[in-house]
Parts: sequence; structure tokens; C-alpha cells
Amino acid sequence: MTRMTKPGLRLAIGATAAALLLASCGGGAGGTNTASPGSTSTAASGGSFSVASSEPDHLTPGNSWSFYLESLMFVGPLTIDAQSGETKPGAAESVTSSDQKVWTIKLKQGQTFSNGEPVTAQSFVSAWNATALGSNAWAQNSNFALFQGYSDLNPAEGEPKSKSLSGVKIVDEHTIEVTLTKPFGLFPYVIASYAFAPLPKAAFDDPKAFDSAPIGNGPYQIEGKHEPNKPITLVRNKSYQGNTGKADSIIFKPYTSYSTAYNDLLAGNTDVVYPVPADRLGDAETRLKGRTAVATIPNLNYFAFPSWDKRFDDVRVRQAFSMAIDRDALTKSILKGSGEPARSIAPSSAVGATDNACTACAYDAAKAKQLLDEAGGWNGPVKLYATQYETNDQILQAVANQLRTNLGIQDISFETPPYAQLDEKVKGKKVDGPFLYYWGAYFPHVGNFLQPLLTKDGIANDTGYTNTEFEKLINQADGSPIEQGLPLYAEAEKLAWQDMPIAPLYYGRFTAAWTKNVTNVPVGVNGLGDLGQVSVIKK
Repeated sequence: MTRMTKPGLRLAIGATAAALLLASCGGGAGGTNTASPGSTSTAASGGSFSVASSEPDHLTPGNSWSFYLESLMFVGPLTIDAQSGETKPGAAESVTSSDQKVWTIKLKQGQTFSNGEPVTAQSFVSAWNATALGSNAWAQNSNFALFQGYSDLNPAEGEPKSKSLSGVKIVDEHTIEVTLTKPFGLFPYVIASYAFAPLPKAAFDDPKAFDSAPIGNGPYQIEGKHEPNKPITLVRNKSYQGNTGKADSIIFKPYTSYSTAYNDLLAGNTDVVYPVPADRLGDAETRLKGRTAVATIPNLNYFAFPSWDKRFDDVRVRQAFSMAIDRDALTKSILKGSGEPARSIAPSSAVGATDNACTACAYDAAKAKQLLDEAGGWNGPVKLYATQYETNDQILQAVANQLRTNLGIQDISFETPPYAQLDEKVKGKKVDGPFLYYWGAYFPHVGNFLQPLLTKDGIANDTGYTNTEFEKLINQADGSPIEQGLPLYAEAEKLAWQDMPIAPLYYGRFTAAWTKNVTNVPVGVNGLGDLGQVSVIKK
């Protein structure tokens, strides 16, 4: 699904793609629905509905990847609008900075946890320190890597030098000051996640008990406690002061197969499934008219060119390979609705994305052959690599056919090992050809594509690409306020395509589906949007 491995933050600044992919893979363009024409049913508050999910690893927010569950039980300082992709207030009323390095977070007053305990600055700071402490080995640890003092809590060797982030200070009961290791204008996106939610005292009194029956500050709370591989029921948190949930309860049903979940939806046993398996999309379009929505989670599937393979030293060779691929034909014939052609580093759902920024991503067989000939042609075989996942074999076969036809390269073979094996070969510089990889952004902003994929120290830069001018632009953009940084990111992307270190192929598209029992199912950049706004149909 995603080439991200759960234990690693791909950027050391943020949390969403594991967050965004969560219940599986996905994210989206806006989609809501109403009752079918002619129906006498109406949407109303109350009732219960079910959602297909995966079995949660943990339920403590700093140690969990269960995005939808956690986002209903816990609220961080900010959240991300499912439609615009921009940040909006969560538990904080404001997040401000004059220099993009020192940030002031002012919390809304009067907030409580579901047990009545007040939510204070200390509630947040205690949670953040626990998550950032390396010896705790919590899943969301690396989200705090830009916080000053993180290295003391996570030394390369030996015991932590401290248990508290030096860059986090409590100003007063409702104000927190955060100092980063460097200016970073996208910091509001970083903290727009349940990973930065507060924790009550009970979380530290008995961590194990809390993990199975968490007490949060969100619109819903768990009913009873979690039992492995059993459904989890969330009920309204009556003490929540924000937008209350519409349904009385939401049931998360664990599945190991989304094909099984989809069959249950057709049988009326599960109300919301996301994503619909790619091979069932045609069936969903036929059977569930008006009850599906396509998500545009910010992601990119791309071919990476190994800088250690001297045959790709000439940029014209890389451009030729890219221009020889007919992305429209590929997505139409193989992906069939589960992907759209990519001609930029990021899709339109990412703030700051530029349409058709990669000119060498436009299909032009004649130009591709010309470029390859000008670079001295191609001698010998080509091997294409991809992870062992769903349609990857078909994609490589289709790309190989296009390269044979358009570039005249006949000896093309494939290798599709499991992700871990391919990643090991890539990191060991043992692949001798382009490799198809996936990136899912942690938050919907073009900066969360450019920095991790193309900067020298980017967590997902597996090509070995470096460009000093590009680095300067990204650093300048990262250190600017969000609006001021946008033209700098655009300039950096334009510069990167002059080097063509990767060839964007397609953006994954994921579809949500639901039964006639519910309406107003939101689909946004987080995959499913705020499930608390789903209404149960009153019959």
C-alpha cells in the first residue's frame, strides 16, 4: 500500500501518511451524499453506524497508527480541513510565530477530557514528552524530531540525557511555547494531528489500562475497553465543547481483507468501507450509484533513477525514459480508476501543487527517441523494479512494452520482491535500473513531497540526488511563513525537473463506499473526513 514503513518518519516533521493511510490507503476529493431520490428517509442525529477498519496496534495517541479512531477520541492543537487541506483550530485557538522557529500555542479554555479532568498546557506537554522519549519506543516519536531537545531524548547510543523536551515550555495554564531546531513555516501542519493530543493523568498512572480504554478530549469516547480483534464502539463524549458527533455511536469493525469488508457492505453488515479494493471499483460504480466518493490523498507513485548507475548519468536518458511512458494509457488500461497520470511532484490536493510542472512527464515518443539518440543511445538490458503489490507486475509490463516500442530497448526484465527486500537493495545501491516507489505525504502540502523525496537528507531520497541550489530554495521555503513559501517551493520544483532525478508516474486514487443507512459521508485529504459528521438515516 505504502512504501513507508510504520516505525520511521519519512521527514522527521509531521504525521500523516501513516496517519492518512491508516485504515488502509487513501484520501480525498470532497464527497458527500444525500438520501436517494424519492426516498422517504431523512438524515437525523442519533443512531449507530459501522466502519471497516484494521485491528489497532495501540490506542494511546502517541503510540498509535489508528488515524480514524484516534481522531475521534483525541484532538491535537490543530486539525486539517478535509476539503481545502489547510489547517484549522482544534484544541488550540491560535498557533503563531514571528520567526517560524519559536511558536506560541494558545489553547481554548474550558476544555475537559471525557472523565471531567481539565485539559491544560501540562496535559499536552506531558503527552509530548512521553511520545518524544526514545526509550518509550512510541510509534509517533519522530514527529518531534524538529523540537529543540529531541536529540537528548533520543541519543544514538546510551540512555536519554533528559526526559523532557528543552524546546517545550509552559507559559501559563493555557499557553505553550515551542522552540524548533530551525525555522519551519509548515509547523502548523506538523501539529495538526492526533499524535500531538493531550493525555490525562490516568495515562501515566496505569499506561496499560489506559491503552485499552483511553480517555480523550475528542467528540467520541470508547465504550468499555478494547479487546483484540473485536469491534470497538465509540459513543459521544458529552463533555466535548466542539462540534458534537451526529451519530450516538460509531462501531469500528476489524478486517484483515478489504474484499471481505466490501462484501459485508454489499450485504448490509458494514456501513462504510474505505478503500474499496481496486478490483471491485467497477462493481461499486454499478451497484452503489450515489454512494461512492473518490479520494485524492496526497501521494505519488514514481520511477526513481539510481544515481549510482552510470547509464543514467545523462539527464537526456532520464527524460527519454519518462517521455516514452504514456501515463494516460497506463492509468486507463491497468489502474481503471485507481490512479491518475502524474505530471508534477504533487497532486492538486496538496497545497502549493503546480499542474504539469514536469515537462518531461508529457508523453512524446518521437522526442523521447531523439533525446536517447542524442545521449548516445542505449546498449544492453534494462531491469525495472517494484514492490510486490497488487498491479505492480502489470504496470511494469506495460511500461516495458512502451519502452520497447518507443525507445527500441528490447531486453527488459522485472524484479518485484517484497518491500523490505527491495528497500534493502536500494539502500545498498544494488539495483541497476529504475525502481517504482510510492510516497504518501504526511500532510497535504507540496513541501512534504519536495523535502523528503529530493533534498540531500530527505528521508525518502533513495536516488542519491543532490543539488545545492535546490537545497537553498527548499531551506528558504521551509523557513518562510506558509504563504510566502509557496512560490519558493514552486521555483525549487521547476529546478528539480531540469535534473529529472525521478519520473512521476501516477497518483493513487482511492474510493470510499457506504450503505443506504448513512448519509453525509465525508471524503477528503485524510481519506475519510470527520466521521462524527456522518448521519444515520431515519427510516
